[in-house]
Amino acid sequence: ECFARWKPGSVALLTADHSRCFKLFAPRDGVSLNASDVERMLSEQHGWNVHVPPSSPAVGLELVGARRCMYGETAIPHVMYRAHGQDMSLFVLAGETRKAADLVALDHRSSMWARDGTTFVLVLPADDSGMAEAIGYVRREAR
Repeated sequence: ECFARWKPGSVALLTADHSRCFKLFAPRDGVSLNASDVERMLSEQHGWNVHVPPSSPAVGLELVGARRCMYGETAIPHVMYRAHGQDMSLFVLAGETRKAADLVALDHRSSMWARDGTTFVLVLPADDSGMAEAIGYVRREAR
């Protein structure tokens, strides 16, 4: 896919899913999941081979859930985190390579990067102060 197709409207769709999923499906604070269990669930239920960055108390990150969300007509993994009490989502677009970018839509920041034929989109509050270590950790660990 070319970068020109990655528009704020596309990011707005992921941001809307981020907000909806946290409102409807995220567990209460203090619930943390095992990354291996989440990877197994994504594989067994949806056939996805996704490396899920695990919780990291050192950077203030908790893995709280994972879901199947739609992006256009394609189902994609949505991994849900809390970083220092703030909601953060990692969306995985396998088979797509898009240029790195940072966009803001609906009061959220979307940070995009690609690795090994997969594009990752991290959605978090536009004011992400105090989340730099957690952001860096997820970017390094996502595969």
